[in-house]
Amino acid sequence: MELDIRNLVKTFGTTPALHGVDLRVESGELLALLGPSGSGKTTLLRCVAGLEIPSSGQILFGGEDASLKSVQERQIGFVFQHYALFKHLSIADNISYGLRVRPRRSRPTDAAIRARVEELLELIQLPGYGGRYPSQLSGGQRQRVALARALAVEPRVLLLDEPFGALDAKVRKELRLWLREFHDRTGHTTLFVTHDQEEALDLADRVVVMNAGKVEQVGSPEDVYDRPTTPFVFDFIGESVRLDIRIDKGRPFVGQQQVSIPKLPPLLFDGPARLYVRPEHVAFRRDGEGLWATVVSLHRSGSSRRIGFRADGSDALIEALTPADREPPRIGDRAALEIRAAGLFAG
Repeated sequence: MELDIRNLVKTFGTTPALHGVDLRVESGELLALLGPSGSGKTTLLRCVAGLEIPSSGQILFGGEDASLKSVQERQIGFVFQHYALFKHLSIADNISYGLRVRPRRSRPTDAAIRARVEELLELIQLPGYGGRYPSQLSGGQRQRVALARALAVEPRVLLLDEPFGALDAKVRKELRLWLREFHDRTGHTTLFVTHDQEEALDLADRVVVMNAGKVEQVGSPEDVYDRPTTPFVFDFIGESVRLDIRIDKGRPFVGQQQVSIPKLPPLLFDGPARLYVRPEHVAFRRDGEGLWATVVSLHRSGSSRRIGFRADGSDALIEALTPADREPPRIGDRAALEIRAAGLFAG
C-alpha cells in the first residue's frame, strides 16, 4: 500500500507545526522520519494515523483520499514508545484486542482469532507466551507484543512512534536488527519516527530528515550521510565541524591558506562560505602540502584516537580519527591536514 502526503499543513492555534509537507512512501517501504525535537515528525505521523486533523493538504492511501477518514477506517497499525499494553490482559488477549472489539458483522470467529494470535506469536518469536502477562516479559519482548497487536488487524500501513525509545541501548540494537528482518519477511509499508540517527541509518530504506516542520532531505541512508544537500543535514547527521571560509576567484581559503578539496564542484561565486568536514575525511602528515594546523587535543575513542587541530587562521576545532595503535602526535605539534571530502555552502 503506497502512501502519498501532499502539501500537508498543520497548525496548533497560531503555532505552525507542518509547512506544506510533500512525501511519498512506496508500497512495502520502511521509511524513517528523523529530526530533532519539535521538527514535526510525530505530528506528521499522527496526521497519517488520523489522530490529528491537518489544517490543509491531503493524505492518500493507495490513491484514495483518507484525509477525513477515522482512525478505524484508515486501517492503521500503530506502535507507541511505551508499549501501551493492557496490564490486566494476557499476551494473547492483548494481541487479539483489536479483533475482539470489532463490530459483530466483521469480527472473526473465536477459532480464527486464536489461530491469528498463534500465528503472530510465532512471527514475533514468542511461541507459547500467550498465557503470560506484560509484567512477566522483558522490555524488548513487550515491544514485540505491541507490534503483533498492531499487525493483528491486518493494517494497510504500519506506524511506529519512537518504538525503541524506552529500551536500553543493548536491547534497542538487538530489536533494531530483529525489526529489519521482520519487515523484510512481512513487507508492510512502514513509517517510523526516531530522533536517533544511528537507528534511522541502520533500519530504513530511505530517511526523511525534518527540521522546523519542513522536509530538509529525503534519500537513502547513504545519500543523507554522504551527500547532504543542506547545511542543516550536514550538521545534524553524523559528526562534522563548520569552517567559515572565503571564496576568492573560485578558490577556497581558510584564513590566508588556500585549501585543496577533491570532488568539489567548480566554485562559481566569491565571498563568504561554510565548509563542513567530518573527522573520517581528515588525514594529516608532518610535512608536505595541506592545511597547516596545530595539535590542541588528544582523546581515546574506542579503537580509534581522536586528534583535534586548530588550523592557522581559524578558531574551529578540526578533528581527525586515527587507529589507537598508531603513534600519536603531541600537543603543540604542527601538521598539514588533508581534507578528502567536504560539503561547501555559500553564505
